[in-house]
Amino acid sequence: MLSIPLGLPEFKVIKQELLSYGYAIHVEKTETQERCPHCAFATSSVHDRRTRKVRDLAIFHQPVYLFVKVKRYRCWNCSQVFSVSLESIQPNQHYTNRFCEYLYELCEGSTIQEVSGKHRIPYTTLERIYYSIASKKAKERQTATEASCQEGMVLSLDEIAVKKGHQYETILMDAKAGSVMGMHADRRCDSAIHLLSQNVLSKERVQTVILDMWESYHKAVRPLFPSASIVIDKYHVVQKVTQALDLDQARKEFSPLKKARYLLLKGCEKLRKDQRLRLDDILEEYSVLSIAYYLKELFRDFYRTDGYNEAKERLEEWIQLAKQSPFASFQEAANTLEKWKEPILSYFLCPYTNARIEGTNHKIKNIKRRSYGYRNLERFRLRVFLECTGNTTSSQAA
Repeated sequence: MLSIPLGLPEFKVIKQELLSYGYAIHVEKTETQERCPHCAFATSSVHDRRTRKVRDLAIFHQPVYLFVKVKRYRCWNCSQVFSVSLESIQPNQHYTNRFCEYLYELCEGSTIQEVSGKHRIPYTTLERIYYSIASKKAKERQTATEASCQEGMVLSLDEIAVKKGHQYETILMDAKAGSVMGMHADRRCDSAIHLLSQNVLSKERVQTVILDMWESYHKAVRPLFPSASIVIDKYHVVQKVTQALDLDQARKEFSPLKKARYLLLKGCEKLRKDQRLRLDDILEEYSVLSIAYYLKELFRDFYRTDGYNEAKERLEEWIQLAKQSPFASFQEAANTLEKWKEPILSYFLCPYTNARIEGTNHKIKNIKRRSYGYRNLERFRLRVFLECTGNTTSSQAA
């Protein structure tokens, strides 16, 4: 039989054999003396011996089982009987530590059900192993995240739907590192305050907070970070104006325009030559619609402005033009932008967006989909934290 090093220095191999269910390796601890946990006296007096069957990492896709000869010692000093301590196997555990770690890594990017069936491990056992390791790693990463916090932190706050019926989770993210800092139920003001208070230990280090136009988040952020710049995400502002064109009745009242939505909503510079010619024909034929299209494109130019003062002038000019337009949707968009004018213009002083958190939201949705949803939201938050935090936190800590 092929002899392969075990890789566990505390054990010496006595015998190896290949059985119908996999490799059986009989081992015992190399140390013949143990220190009493009660009085710290070293003893070599063996009280009795037992054999533990423990599963280890597979070899050549064959399961490996260690038959560990465990000694119990009797202390010469205090006469207490105690079991030998093992570094690679936890007490009352039927799997080696490295095999548990291997199972945990398999569950990342997969489901417990899939790994359970593939490795023939009871679901409840694997679930207990995964979440016990996950809890420890979450504490380590939380500590690393807190230690890596630098001056001038940039926070992103957004929501994601976790269940049907408008059930949301609020997500807090370090926009510079691209790592999730925490999640909390719903998207109310008190929930956002709780999330920020629990995960942002040093409020003085926060330089910028990126939000959408959800009022509850602004109510939570302003009193907690009075000196931080609040920036409304560029995507949500442009989306508001684009929807004004999309919702406007001028496009929908003519049947030929029902198939022109793509041409009207896409950026002018991204259109092909034939598409641009067709768009010119549409705008020439429907002059009312050309006003709405012009307002949409004019606002897109606003974000290409260099400098705060020029951007302020352009935004105020656009608001006035939109208010004077014949379209109710653009008038409503102008009122909304006028209300949020200052945090919108803050982008030109602190050019950050919610792009990273929006990308992370997509990853979170995939985590939810691959498990067909989570009944236990605490476990869902734990998995999101581990899968959306580790790499960036490790690089920062290093």
